Amino acid sequence: MKALIVTLLLAAMGVSVGREVSETSTERFMIRPRAPSAERRFLQVVVMREVAINNALGPILEDACTKITLEFAVPEDASYPRDAAAYDPSRHTLTFRRQLLGWVGHGVQSWARAYWPYYKNDDMRALLPVIEVIDDALWMTHLQEAAHRKGLTWPHQECASLDIQKRLGCEMLVSGAWSSRRPAQPMFNTNRVDMFWPDNLEELRARGWRQGDAVYRDVQQLGGSMLMRPLIAEFGVPRVLQYIAQTPFHIEDDNVHASVLHYQEQARRALAANAIN
Repeated sequence: MKALIVTLLLAAMGVSVGREVSETSTERFMIRPRAPSAERRFLQVVVMREVAINNALGPILEDACTKITLEFAVPEDASYPRDAAAYDPSRHTLTFRRQLLGWVGHGVQSWARAYWPYYKNDDMRALLPVIEVIDDALWMTHLQEAAHRKGLTWPHQECASLDIQKRLGCEMLVSGAWSSRRPAQPMFNTNRVDMFWPDNLEELRARGWRQGDAVYRDVQQLGGSMLMRPLIAEFGVPRVLQYIAQTPFHIEDDNVHASVLHYQEQARRALAANAIN
């Protein structure tokens, strides 16, 4: 049934189900010499998604100092990623699970050409999940490349801290980074900054700052989104993500509200002066 739905959708778009995919070269990514056709097709989609992101949101990976190599690992390989993909900034290598090669079928390239239409079509997101996997891998690579240039990791090491000030600040950046590149933004009352930027963390600390707790989740996710929104509006997603990857967010004196305002002001100065690399 799913195959029939895909065929009908592709027919409606005027896509030939039997059409061969042409080969594409890229200055940013590379694969091993004489790679099989499945790997070359996957590379094409990666390149197309990079171009789609660049056109929709601004250039990513423009400061990468070298080509990024794509690898495909099976479960027996030491490099097999825990998630669908993993990036090693020390080797400039982006590794995907090899099984994903089979996900790049007919129709993927048609939907890979533009960034937003894919995310606005829930049917296509369900039928062609490899596009979102590739996007997540590209954004991850952009963030990790930027962090690596400053001797940092992404996510920042504070995300593993048992100290609520360190952990929550890091998690707010991660949540804000994720939501900033999605078309649907969380809805909430922006006048209630006291809810998602609390002046005192004692309540969260008393609740055990459980990640499943609704109050903690609102600060982490909504607070992180609101931290990023005004910066994104001024400077765009790629540049802001590059900045946060290189600049951990520290909550000072248990005061999230004051710390966010201070972080945003520092970010504006740095981004306006183009003082990031």
